[in-house]
Amino acid sequence: METPAFLDGIAFPVVVAHRGASDRALENSLAAISLAVADRADMIEFDVRISVDGQAVILHDTRTGRTGRENIVIAGSTSDRLRRVRLKNGEPLPFLADALDLVRGAVPINVHVKTAGGMAAVCDSLAATGYRGSVALSSGLREECLAARTLRPDLACGLVTARPSSSDIAFCLRYSLPSIHPDHRKLSLLRVRKVKSAGLLLIPYTVDEPDLFFRLVEGGADGVFSNRAETVRAAWRKRERGGM
Repeated sequence: METPAFLDGIAFPVVVAHRGASDRALENSLAAISLAVADRADMIEFDVRISVDGQAVILHDTRTGRTGRENIVIAGSTSDRLRRVRLKNGEPLPFLADALDLVRGAVPINVHVKTAGGMAAVCDSLAATGYRGSVALSSGLREECLAARTLRPDLACGLVTARPSSSDIAFCLRYSLPSIHPDHRKLSLLRVRKVKSAGLLLIPYTVDEPDLFFRLVEGGADGVFSNRAETVRAAWRKRERGGM
């Protein structure tokens, strides 16, 4: 399978800024995304859920309480209500359109859909904003991956999974998903070999220590998702220059 177009110009291994620069700012906040843009991250990942009226909201959890100043359910709230929510850093809860306006194509983005129906909302937002930057989609829900292939066949979509099974690999090959994003703790040498022999990109999550990143890349990973993306990238650059 060919390397997806959204990775053109990115040096491998790729280090994806997981929920933005989440080691230096609140995860999935505009501050975290802004820092990752300033870092010229290889790619920025953020999570998307949908409001009751179908708007794409950037949040990992089903409720706002862990990162917000109040605790309400995303799927049970209107977009107007959610726009009044403040995060613990004082910013408003961001919508996908806000992030797109911030990034403006400066670096590639990976939009991780967390809930049923989210892919349609993401595609609507991309169309409504006329976004022209490099975009990849991903989800741990197979139905959402299929929706991505139907709604935006021009965009690559990755399958998020805990352990990359034979069924996961077959699904990716059947529906032209170029990458698998597993939990690094669930990987074995045999599973890595199966993914790579299928011609798929292997980008595990969430890897924050440079030494672990080095081992994964040496074992066949094409990159990682990291909360400390800039630290991991800097360590890799230093190693490549012979400093480690």
